[in-house]
Amino acid sequence: MGASKKTVKTIRNMLNCFRKKNGLNTWRFVFTGVENASGQERKFFIEMSMLNPYLSPAEPVLGFKPRAKLNPEDLQNVLAGTVSAKKLESEIIEVPSFASVSAGILGAGAKAVRSYTSVKNVKLSSRVLEVALENCFFSDDKLMGNIERSPSDTQEHPEYLCDSGRISWDLQYEIRCDSTSGYKSKNFTWYPVGLRAVFAGTITVDGKVYNVIPKRSFGYVDCFFGKDYPFPWIHLSSSNFTSVISGKTLQNSSFSLQGLFNDSFSLVFELEGSEIAFESHKGKRSYECHWELNEINDNESQKLHWILSVHNRRYVIDVDVYSMASQMFVRSLELAEGGRNTLKILTDGEGVGEIRFYKRIRRNLELIECAKLAGTFCEFGQKEEADL
Repeated sequence: MGASKKTVKTIRNMLNCFRKKNGLNTWRFVFTGVENASGQERKFFIEMSMLNPYLSPAEPVLGFKPRAKLNPEDLQNVLAGTVSAKKLESEIIEVPSFASVSAGILGAGAKAVRSYTSVKNVKLSSRVLEVALENCFFSDDKLMGNIERSPSDTQEHPEYLCDSGRISWDLQYEIRCDSTSGYKSKNFTWYPVGLRAVFAGTITVDGKVYNVIPKRSFGYVDCFFGKDYPFPWIHLSSSNFTSVISGKTLQNSSFSLQGLFNDSFSLVFELEGSEIAFESHKGKRSYECHWELNEINDNESQKLHWILSVHNRRYVIDVDVYSMASQMFVRSLELAEGGRNTLKILTDGEGVGEIRFYKRIRRNLELIECAKLAGTFCEFGQKEEADL
């Protein structure tokens, strides 16, 4: 089963939203691959993003241009008062405007590489869901592309906010559980359009080839559109469920949560083909949520412990996930507001834990399912203001 016409239309509408001067749009793909040589499983992500694209439609502008280096003549002018240091700085602090593709591998030796172009170079088909920019291609069933950054690139251009390396991919994917539940408001829209998806093909990182096998890919696809990112940024998702009750793999189960929106998060949960959604835009009276992120230090390792819970009059869903600090990866994303401000995101692709689903029976709770989670994609981000 592929994505429904409604989901394809939703993705197209959100992609059309990038034709704005203010705001951002991201179409994201997450999946697992298996290294040819070692058989080791690794988590990957590929993102296509637009940031304030029509502020500079013909040429990409990055807000993190290298700071101007004052030569002796400039320094003398500043000291003499002929020109101010503030004026020199103002010439290189820009509001960003670009289209980009990011690709990354998570876990030990994690990295993310990124390419930039202008919206002028983005080709969006008017008939089908196909997007091409530079040497990357996205559609409703295929992903192809490659990005390469040399060490000198990243050293000379810290504004790229990425690592050096080469990542290429040739993938097909199929959405098995599509959802247009999530969150929608004037400022933000988020949909886990591929709550559960399967991927097939290959992805290569610095010469290492990883096979992406449908049954082991545990894929996920979502779209985010907004004036900027919500703070803090919270995301968890997984479709790797094993029932504690029956011991069986739950092949038609998944979940995704995103926030914070209005001091709460939205959660979409699928249990063996049935979907339940807690959507923050429907108001605080529709459900209550609670979340914590704690740091745990023991003799062996350092971990982050996610505790999240939502409940309404009918259901309770508890999520309990651990992330190894040694496997987490920090990346920076520019904010639409500019001013060198960023969203610093701590990311892990191998979170483990449990999800528990209860049904209210009068004043009691009946446990419907308790499942072990593996390969949970976890993100926590905070705004970091630049020291100008």
